[in-house]
Amino acid sequence: MGDASRIRQVIDNLLANVRAHTPTGTSTEVKLNRIGDTATIIVADTGPGMTEDQAKRIFERFYRIDPSRSRRSGGAGLGLSIVQAVVGAHHGRIEVQSLPGSGTSFVIDLPTTLSCSSADVRDDGPTAHSG
Repeated sequence: MGDASRIRQVIDNLLANVRAHTPTGTSTEVKLNRIGDTATIIVADTGPGMTEDQAKRIFERFYRIDPSRSRRSGGAGLGLSIVQAVVGAHHGRIEVQSLPGSGTSFVIDLPTTLSCSSADVRDDGPTAHSG
């Protein structure tokens, strides 16, 4: 239950990050599972991964792992903070699992039976599609 365009935005932002932050040819997998009242979306790649410190900050607004990337060359650093806000507005949770050299996985759990209106899931923040 929720705003389909915002959920699509979440997946678009995660896939845009894979394209922007992993080498060409990196494998990416998107999975959707439903167990009971929870839908789980997993976006996983086999890219370079992140350090623990980087992973802790990844949802911060304007945070970029590579500080040399500017808005002109790689986004505003808002994509993952938008992802986190949209998931939170849907009463869900997101976590990142990553190790250097071992790829990165974003795991999103969303309730499937929550009764909410579109006003409950509206995000009045930035609407960029990548970060």
